[in-house]
Amino acid sequence: MRFRTSTLVSPEFLRKNIFPWHKKCADIAHKSKKPYLLHSCGKLDEIIEDLIFDVKIDAKHSFEDAIMEVVEVFNLYSDEITILGGIDVDFLCRSDEYSVRKRVRKTLEICMQKKGGYYLGTGNSVANYIPLDNYLAMLDEGRKFTI
Repeated sequence: MRFRTSTLVSPEFLRKNIFPWHKKCADIAHKSKKPYLLHSCGKLDEIIEDLIFDVKIDAKHSFEDAIMEVVEVFNLYSDEITILGGIDVDFLCRSDEYSVRKRVRKTLEICMQKKGGYYLGTGNSVANYIPLDNYLAMLDEGRKFTI
């Protein structure tokens, strides 16, 4: 639906042609007592409220620091939806293990303030080019974290 600076098509097009289908899928999930999770890359500020209040997504995945850090997204929207992932893939690729551990701890300290509002993971799909030691450090810090 989006890329780094805006939506791929106009928000009006999404509202008219795409979101009604997502809403139907969300309704089916909710009738089955299942959450409706959305993975969508890119900038979402023009349409996030549509996704939350009209489509009724329960959780959102795919976050990129260049657009908005996950802790900021958490602070804005965690009262409405669950935030999934958010440890930026580019950060995981370019950082050392110490920086990864520090970032994960900071993210968890902020985002684990309320039960069920955040689940640790990468900002996008786990790509095969992420250094394995950094990915494992992220998981290890999550495992060690206590509130």
